[in-house]
Amino acid sequence: MSTIKAVTFNKYTKPDGFVLADIPKPTIERPGDVLIKVYAASINPADVKRAIGTLRIFDPEKFPAKIGYDLAGVIESVGDDVCDLKIGDEIFVRLAENERGAFQEYVVASSKTVALKPKNLTFEEAASLPVAALTSLQGLLAVKGGLQDKTVFVTGGLSGTGSAACQLAKNVFGAAKVITTVSTPKISRISELLGEGVVDEVIDYKTTAAGKVIPKGSLDVVYDTVGEALSYLHLMKPGAWIISIIMLPSGQNLKGLFPSIPRWFCTMLDMAFKIPQYRASRYRVNYDSIVLVPTKEQLLDLKRWAEEGKLKAVVGKVVPLSDFEGVKKAFTEVYEAKGLTGKTVIKIIE
Repeated sequence: MSTIKAVTFNKYTKPDGFVLADIPKPTIERPGDVLIKVYAASINPADVKRAIGTLRIFDPEKFPAKIGYDLAGVIESVGDDVCDLKIGDEIFVRLAENERGAFQEYVVASSKTVALKPKNLTFEEAASLPVAALTSLQGLLAVKGGLQDKTVFVTGGLSGTGSAACQLAKNVFGAAKVITTVSTPKISRISELLGEGVVDEVIDYKTTAAGKVIPKGSLDVVYDTVGEALSYLHLMKPGAWIISIIMLPSGQNLKGLFPSIPRWFCTMLDMAFKIPQYRASRYRVNYDSIVLVPTKEQLLDLKRWAEEGKLKAVVGKVVPLSDFEGVKKAFTEVYEAKGLTGKTVIKIIE
């Protein structure tokens, strides 16, 4: 039996406990699946949250466990029922929960989740998009009434999700004004990385509080990547929206992804969710928190927008899988959010 290299963990652990293991090469067992040769995979904070046991209450791991959702690669073989993908196709995908394992040389995935990658992006760039850009897309779509001609404030504009949200808000949804926050060294890179005219106002959060420069009652949407949205309520218009990707979701939203979640935990989450909703409602502001539900159709939207120049991939660092100490360090940096720019990508095939 042939084996492949894979990043795994044998118990709940921080990244320093990750293992580069030899595992059996996966094979297609369902007619709708495809076998993918992985060229690049990107790190998301959820990867480390999984590994340290954040989700163990309602979705415990079976060890040794695999890790990773975002990847880009090439179709190696296809199941008998696969019609829209063929051997040799260059693809990108956000793996489903039961298919996790982006950080390995080969992976099997349902063809219903796999899309052709943008032709103008490298494997590393394409691998950086699925979780970050899909989360931003679904978050902005949750704003009733849309973003056309509105003022949108995106916190952390050069994070993975923040960079996608800024671009989608302006280039796809037609926001009139996009405001964002970055640290001092990143200010000069906004136009370079996101494109000219995408961000209209940049706030250096190291030196300036957003509340001191954004006029009261001027914001239509706050897209929250850092958990500070409720501190901006006085800056928002009546009827405005807060979309958070960092605060706890409702139990109902989470149960859609994890059906086995205990009812008591759902109830607890629903009660906790009502607190920020209530605080926002006192300012006549709507509040929602997003749980990503990936779809192939939306991946194809991202592909089109990338090829049209409306969505750029922002990759801050690429680390080869062969440098496994560097890989573990990269996971730690993403989890601790230590001033990174965009996404960190692991190059699986060198």
